[in-house]
Amino acid sequence: MPPTHQGPPTYDHHAGNAVAFLTSLVLHVSLLLTLACWAYSTGKASHGLLLQADVGDSQSVALDMLPSFEVSPPANSSTPPAETHHPAPEQSLNVTIDPLLLPPMELAAEKLTADLAAALIGSSDSSALANEQNQASTALGGYGRGANFFGTYAHGDRFVYVLDSSSSMTGVRWQTACDQLINSLNALESGQEFFVICFDYQTTFLFNLPPHRLKFSVKTNKSARGVRNWLSSRTLGRATMPAEALKYALGLNPDAIFLLSDGELQDDSLLMLRLLNSPEGPSRQIPIHTISLFSQEGWFTLRQIAADNGGNFSPVATQ
Repeated sequence: MPPTHQGPPTYDHHAGNAVAFLTSLVLHVSLLLTLACWAYSTGKASHGLLLQADVGDSQSVALDMLPSFEVSPPANSSTPPAETHHPAPEQSLNVTIDPLLLPPMELAAEKLTADLAAALIGSSDSSALANEQNQASTALGGYGRGANFFGTYAHGDRFVYVLDSSSSMTGVRWQTACDQLINSLNALESGQEFFVICFDYQTTFLFNLPPHRLKFSVKTNKSARGVRNWLSSRTLGRATMPAEALKYALGLNPDAIFLLSDGELQDDSLLMLRLLNSPEGPSRQIPIHTISLFSQEGWFTLRQIAADNGGNFSPVATQ
């Protein structure tokens, strides 16, 4: 049987028309959307992410952390300092402890110690001073026996006084420091002990004792007189370097140390004390109370020493 002849495939005109219509519709819609976006965006600002940094002019801020006070220079300030300075016991200055700089505990005790500090200045009745000191210490928590130096109270029976004997202490400052030291010694009770060390560029011990013979002096009726005579023989030197004096003071193992200066310390005393008198050390920490006399220089260092060593900082100004 011969093969059957088949004609060409039949084209579906309806399907072709539908595809053409859909293609045209998509093209026209796309074109309309493109024109619409172009028309909408023409003339409008871009809304992209804009980062701006506004750097203004730097402004300095004054940190007035320490109130200032004026100190009247001594009448003979124009006279060159003498080699030897003799404190005059019959003359005294009124000194004030600045309450704005006292630590919180000392602020709480200020009212109780104000009368005592006033009594210490220019008074010669050691028994009355001792009674007032004991009353104040009892009111502050029943501490009992202790010592008071420029209004700062320390508990115990053995005390070391470390005094700045640099040339900046010439005149009224040295006189005031010596007077207050003698008043403090007179206020000690019988049996209490003390030692005095002076520092400038070198260290000088009470009664010029050599370092290997240092020992406490017992409070007696005549002890303060001997200390005053020794202080009168002192020659003030250059520089303010108490590190060695403080090291020997710690070696005496007192109940407390009083450190007095009128300027910035010029050695590594702060670091040395952190190494030798740390509260985390193998031995007990000895309290170190600091006094800044008639000057704002060195306040930061003296405050830090007191804070590091469990003591109080007392800035002293003239009235």
